[in-house]
Amino acid sequence: MLPLVFQKAAEVISIIEKHQYEAYFVGGCVRDYIIDRPIHDVDIATSATPAEIQEIFPKVIPVGLEHGTVIVRHQQESFEVTTYRTDGTYTDHRRPDKVQFVRNIKEDLNRRDFTMNAIAMNAKGEILDPFAGRKDISQKRIQTVGEAADRFKEDALRIIRALRFSSQLGFSIEKATKEAMEKYKALIDKLAVERLTVELEKLCAGVFYTKAVDYIFELELYHYLPIFKDVPLLLKQIEPVSSLAPVFAFVELKSSSISAADCVKAYKCSNYLKQQANILVNAYHRYKQHGIDAWFVYQLPEEQWDFFVYLVKQADKEIINIQTLCTIKGQLPILSKKELCLNGHDLMRWFPERTKGKWIKELLDEVEYQIVTSKLANEKSKVKDWIQWNQPDQD
Repeated sequence: MLPLVFQKAAEVISIIEKHQYEAYFVGGCVRDYIIDRPIHDVDIATSATPAEIQEIFPKVIPVGLEHGTVIVRHQQESFEVTTYRTDGTYTDHRRPDKVQFVRNIKEDLNRRDFTMNAIAMNAKGEILDPFAGRKDISQKRIQTVGEAADRFKEDALRIIRALRFSSQLGFSIEKATKEAMEKYKALIDKLAVERLTVELEKLCAGVFYTKAVDYIFELELYHYLPIFKDVPLLLKQIEPVSSLAPVFAFVELKSSSISAADCVKAYKCSNYLKQQANILVNAYHRYKQHGIDAWFVYQLPEEQWDFFVYLVKQADKEIINIQTLCTIKGQLPILSKKELCLNGHDLMRWFPERTKGKWIKELLDEVEYQIVTSKLANEKSKVKDWIQWNQPDQD
């Protein structure tokens, strides 16, 4: 029996087949099933066109009709279903100028990047493998479907994807594939940097990251990676991590001229990732000045703890026990400003002669610090007494 992640999707395939069309599981989900890795997303390819899928299922969301992709809603779940297709020429080396829908699954598999990703599986778990992808999986080998030169000229992102799969799976890159990667690496410059960023983050998270880095240096691909082309050796100092935020924070700490903000800008990352990276950099500097205390733990979001520990280990080879952070957090008198026993309205009542101004925030900040560091109890009467002896300055 197929794993649970496939079973509801198998119902979608069966329904399509009952309407006299073909449908298969394709891509990474089949590869990971064969390798016995965790499966996250299940993709379905079918001989039915988007219009035909819309006739079969009552609820279909047309998310990418130009590429034949729709979302089928079935039993309160969503399944991505894409029509078999062949790709036209890739004038810009990034995307096909046009796609053509076809009825043959082998034609669809033929356009895919690597043999391990060009395997299909039906709802019964039977495998269709026209390009010997299972053999390459068993030999832990990354090999393109067809001529490697053609695949990389079509879309240079496949060069970075080969590195990413090497990092994730620990597979070696087949000789002809590697030679073509080197020959056509300059095409990487034509890629939208956002696409590069997605692959870089997955690459940095790979368990076999060092294997990918070895290829990066062997083929001198770092010349085509923003930021790292200027500090390539930092790539060798990174250990696997699930976000680019600590990676960019590490770059700032180790480079005299590149900030985390520079990295975020170069890779067009989100403001949220920029904020994460800055939090980590600031936390590192405070740690180096004051160590880990109540105020440090209070200010550092818990979701950043692992990244902070990672950053200190990368930068200084120091090991910080997260249990230390947990213990201190458990002893904090408050966990956020919302738990303070007073607010701005209280201050205005206590100082009716004063107008609103920045003194309110400054005083609340100081009270917050005093309470967190256990120098003042979080009790309104005691806070009021403390303020009487620590009158705020006039704005």
